[in-house]
Amino acid sequence: MVDPTVGDLARQYRRRIEMAIGRSVEVILYGSYARGQATEESDIDLLVILPCRTSQVENLLDEVAWEIGFQAGKILSVIPVGEDELPLLQASPFLQHVRQEGIPI
Repeated sequence: MVDPTVGDLARQYRRRIEMAIGRSVEVILYGSYARGQATEESDIDLLVILPCRTSQVENLLDEVAWEIGFQAGKILSVIPVGEDELPLLQASPFLQHVRQEGIPI
């Protein structure tokens, strides 16, 4: 079960990104919060699957993560992946790990 505050922050993050780019994105919570092992120092790990990954969108992801994290006193650690990159990353241990333990937001 995800900490309700963390789930709310992740949903707020997804909504702000979707509003800014005008498209749906997939956000997956992974790491210590997904495993239920978070401590007070834990960051909130999010994998964001984007329709189109550009430097402008990546800057937006970082900006929104910083704003939400600053307001909540948490660090949102975001890994962006473009939909077109997914076939190349399917064998990646990182992506397999996220798919195994991750919680879609």
